[in-house]
Amino acid sequence: MVNNQRSGSNKRPEKSSESEDFIIGPVTRVKHTKKNESRILVLDYLPEGKGFGQTKQREPTIQGIGTTWFSLLDMVVDKKGSYLQFTELPLPKISEETPIKQIKRRITINDLTNTGYESLEEAVLKIINKNEKRFVSFFNKAQPITNRIHSLQLVPGIGKKLMWEILQSRKSMPFVSFSDIEERVKISDIRKMVLNRIMQELEGDEKHRLFTASADSGQKR
Repeated sequence: MVNNQRSGSNKRPEKSSESEDFIIGPVTRVKHTKKNESRILVLDYLPEGKGFGQTKQREPTIQGIGTTWFSLLDMVVDKKGSYLQFTELPLPKISEETPIKQIKRRITINDLTNTGYESLEEAVLKIINKNEKRFVSFFNKAQPITNRIHSLQLVPGIGKKLMWEILQSRKSMPFVSFSDIEERVKISDIRKMVLNRIMQELEGDEKHRLFTASADSGQKR
């Protein structure tokens, strides 16, 4: 089970050497990189913003999660938009209209508002359900990390015995759905296993990442 207690630690995860996996800055300065997010789900809407400095005028802000790499973002939005929880919105692209005016910064789970944090797990599950093929593909293609550990073993609930059963089963025929994995390997609730792993990665203490991109501690870029 995922621990729903917020960590009191503000320990910053190590900065990734990979390219940024989200688009940041005003719409006119969009930079495309190899791990772009293209859409987000709204976690929380703050009509008065968060106040990035006492001398700055506050603007309406949303906190959201990317639907591809689970990036957590603070974004300035148009006052006239609709930002109900779990609304899916496109991120700024030159050719696409969006109520998101600017991505202020990448944030960590500790930067989320209480509402944002409480809605996070449900948002992640919605993304998993909508992108089932992507996660099933992981079980078909997952490879060893070292001589001693396989990436499948990083998923909570998968030990060495279950890992070998998955590897043997996919040799005969690739998995086609979560239910296919559950029936052929005799395990239950693959979605929950994937959800737990993603939540662990979002907590920021995992050395290896299967489904998310590492986050800077919220520093504005």
